Amino acid sequence: MDSFTIILLLVALSIFVWLATRAKKIRSFEFQISIFIIIWVLGQVAGSLQDDGIITLSALQGDIGLEIHVVSLVFFSIMIWLRFYYSHRNLLRLNIS
Repeated sequence: MDSFTIILLLVALSIFVWLATRAKKIRSFEFQISIFIIIWVLGQVAGSLQDDGIITLSALQGDIGLEIHVVSLVFFSIMIWLRFYYSHRNLLRLNIS
């Protein structure tokens, strides 16, 4: 069953890579959310491979899947914050004019 999960994760990964490459601009929401999901799925794949024993790391490095999930959530937080900042800045600029 674990190999089936990894196959499904790789299918999802390929779909979101395709969506990210199809996006017109890097600043588009579709591109940014696709990158977030790609990082998230990579973390899930790494965690599954580590649980299956295919990826072995030292005990000091911990769970690589969780660390990649943290990276994806940091990226998501920065993305949302920047979108809010630029939309708020543009809104204030329009009201002042």
